[in-house]
Amino acid sequence: MGPPVIGPPPRMSASRPPTPAAQHGAWQGALRPPVFVVSQPRPTYREPLPVRSPMVTAGAAVGAGWMLLFGLLATSARGYIWLTLIAGILAWGASAVLARFGDRGVAVGVAIASGVAVAIAGLVVGYRMAGGDWLLW
Repeated sequence: MGPPVIGPPPRMSASRPPTPAAQHGAWQGALRPPVFVVSQPRPTYREPLPVRSPMVTAGAAVGAGWMLLFGLLATSARGYIWLTLIAGILAWGASAVLARFGDRGVAVGVAIASGVAVAIAGLVVGYRMAGGDWLLW
């Protein structure tokens, strides 16, 4: 057998083809992999600020109220579109701040409500544009 060799195991030579298991990263040494005794189960990682449905609902309600307030201030379709776009941009900014520093569930609700309101405004613009009237200028 010869004297023991100190150091890393010798590399596989090019003359000897690798085994099919070696091609997929299986253990190839004559040594067995180390066995660890685990005294406790694997760690559980939890979300520090989970998104809960009541907070999403609350955020959607507040966002819908915000968009409704701006929509009721409008006196014409052009005013509705512009006020909705302004309110949507402000709501998305508030949603970004809430997502970074506050409750992410509320941020999701506000973003959903403002996104739906801006989409409705886009439908109004598209409908009026199909009739030959461009509302935004």
